[in-house]
Amino acid sequence: MTDEIKAKAVAAGEATEGDKVVFRFDFGVNAKLGKNVATAFTKKIKDKAIIIVSADKDADRFLVLAMAPKGVEVDCKEWCIAATEGTNGKGGGKKNNAQFTVPDVSQVDRVMEKAKQW
Repeated sequence: MTDEIKAKAVAAGEATEGDKVVFRFDFGVNAKLGKNVATAFTKKIKDKAIIIVSADKDADRFLVLAMAPKGVEVDCKEWCIAATEGTNGKGGGKKNNAQFTVPDVSQVDRVMEKAKQW
């Protein structure tokens, strides 16, 4: 399954204009898997940052994980903070990668919209 997610993330990156990609694929709130996908993305797509959104409907929460390759001037922590603003999401990170967990799956669309507008 991981290879499928990586391939879809890279395809989304190739199809997206600008330097930021907002990608959703529901694999639960497995941050290790999310980081794995984001790392594969930044190895292939060197000029864009990615934010991965993955919901876990059973647990009613979702993961928001951002990563940027070297040389891309996108502050991943600020991007995650802006996208999850007002959601009671918790997390942190650095300029080149960050992750947040957000309660209430019904907020996914709003968070993705904010991530796209940032």
